[in-house]
Amino acid sequence: MKIGRFVVDGHIHCGKKDAAKKNSKSGVTGIMAEVESTDNSAQALWDMDAYGIDMGILLPSFIGTHASEYADICRKHPDRFRTCALDTETRLACAHGEKKWKMSDSLKEIDGYLRADRDIFCGIGEFPPGNMTLVRDRPSVSKRFKEWCEIAEFCVSWDIPCFNHEYNPYNIDQPLSMMMEVCRKYPDFKVIIAHGGGYKGYMIERACQLAGDFENVYLETGYWKAEYYEYALRNPDVGASKLIWGGGDTGSHLWYPQINPGAVLTETNRVLHNRNNWVWTGTREVHYQPNYYGWTTHQIYKLLDMNMCTQDEIDLIVGGNACRLYKLPVPEAVTFMTGRPDRNIMPEEIMYGSGRSPRTGFTCPPNVDFISGVGINLGSDLDPWNRSDEPWNEE
Repeated sequence: MKIGRFVVDGHIHCGKKDAAKKNSKSGVTGIMAEVESTDNSAQALWDMDAYGIDMGILLPSFIGTHASEYADICRKHPDRFRTCALDTETRLACAHGEKKWKMSDSLKEIDGYLRADRDIFCGIGEFPPGNMTLVRDRPSVSKRFKEWCEIAEFCVSWDIPCFNHEYNPYNIDQPLSMMMEVCRKYPDFKVIIAHGGGYKGYMIERACQLAGDFENVYLETGYWKAEYYEYALRNPDVGASKLIWGGGDTGSHLWYPQINPGAVLTETNRVLHNRNNWVWTGTREVHYQPNYYGWTTHQIYKLLDMNMCTQDEIDLIVGGNACRLYKLPVPEAVTFMTGRPDRNIMPEEIMYGSGRSPRTGFTCPPNVDFISGVGINLGSDLDPWNRSDEPWNEE
């Protein structure tokens, strides 16, 4: 049985091998290494058919993937795939030492993809411009905030969402605080928190706070075990309408679901820890297609078994929200829940419309950019994050 009436996998990688490219000009090793590009969409499609997945969102990622090749996969299977855009060629040139990274170059590249085929490219991701696997000078907090403002303005003008993948277990607060200020300044900016904040409960709970405060912040749930959905579903300001289900890196041989037997405090699902073999061999990929859907679809079935939510809500989580956010082609007969008061599902005019709802009606004062925790307006001579003696803070 399908997990929903129209199912969309929000996190697919099927345009790369996970082995580092031989003789790469970048000289970068580890997780930042340049990868081999390849089209392994046949494997993703096989699993999608096996588990009843109707459509999938492709996400270019590591250096060496090419947004144009992801678009080609979509053109071969227009009824099954759409792809996010990424500044893949700009990133590659920076990794090869051919240029220094600039936001203007990244947005110009992404703009070119959108102008060439808006029906194929539906967002920005998996990584936002300026972040993750990118060879660049380290920015100050104030500079990165200004970069996010550029990204927000770009996405609002194109009416597309952008992934945020800047958090980690050590800095979960700062990226979310920065995103809060960006969303206050640009309330129509649509943001998807990659992996819903992470793979541990406390990280996901913090991300749910952000999603609850802003109408256009969504959580992608690719690594979530069923119990983690409670953080979102018990929060009356989040609920099912803010969640985008994913297979958890479908099409990749790098991550694979594991079970970690333990006691009360032990996480039962291991995600990042499955790469500890890199220390010994440097090998990243396994030689088979890991069965992501077996684990991730089972987590959705468990939601019903635990009386966590209704099937109507699950239909939103596993497909309806992605269809709305990415403007996917849905069969005319397929409908999704709206305006149901007992489940705190927003009415259609908010769910399918644009503009400020009561939740996002507050904004920053004019001409004031502020990041929580800094305590001083950005750009001030007193701003400790804006020191002129830091070489990476140059415009």
